Order: sequence, then structure tokens, then C-alpha cells
Amino acid sequence: MLRDDADFFSTRYDDMVREPDNMWRDWVGEAAVGDQKTLFVAEEDDQWLGVVGAFVRVNPLEVQLISMWVDPSARGRGIAQALIRAVAGWAQERGSTTVVLFVQEANEPAQQLYERAGFGRTGDLTPASAGRSAFKLVLAAPVDDLLRLT
Repeated sequence: MLRDDADFFSTRYDDMVREPDNMWRDWVGEAAVGDQKTLFVAEEDDQWLGVVGAFVRVNPLEVQLISMWVDPSARGRGIAQALIRAVAGWAQERGSTTVVLFVQEANEPAQQLYERAGFGRTGDLTPASAGRSAFKLVLAAPVDDLLRLT
């Protein structure tokens, strides 16, 4: 996913594979605890169809949705919406009221997906990662609105 759709992600595959294994183990371990970060996986017949992560931001009323991915063969089946609802439910359990995310300017399909889900542009832009000239759009949505997704 990160290698195949490189322009759609903030991080680059080559940078991520340089991270030590213990960094990934620690992240997943903390996500398993579910206090400050989490991961959700959509599965069918022992196959991963999608994944999304989230973490509590500096302002605990905000949760940031990260690394949303749905297998191309499973797109259009409501999996992304279910993953967004899972993040919103996790945010609500923590008392957070808003879900924030960054999406690459070039990733029009993701922008449309998030806007259909109820996210709106905040008007903020942030530079893409080092070595890229593009920007990321900042989107946000109230947790309660995301939980109403069908």
C-alpha cells in the first residue's frame, strides 16, 4: 500500500522501512492497550480488507485518524465507513469530540470519501513530508456526526 500508492501517503516506504522493529512493536503494543492510540482492521475470511489507526492529539478533545487503507478489491463495500465509525467510537469512549485527519492534496478519491463521511476542510494546509513539494489538507468532523454514518 505505502509503496504502491506513494503519492497518497504522508510518509514514504523507504523512510518507514528504516525505522527499527522495536518502534513498530512499541506502537502496536500501545495501540493494543488502546489508551492513547489504536488500530482497527477489517477482516473477511482471515484476509485483511482494511486498516486504520488513530491517536489522541495534544488536545485530548481531538483524535487524529491516520493511515486509512482499504484493499482495492474491497472498495465500495462500506469498509472505510466502518473503519471511520470505529475510530469515532474509540474517540467517544475517550471523551473526544472531534476527529481530525490529514489527506494529501493529490489524493482526490480519499478527499471525496472523507467528505462523504462528514469531514470538512478546516482551511489549514501543512507541508507534505520532507522531500515532497505537495501539501496535506486538514479535515475534521464531530465524533457524533461520524457515529451516524450508515
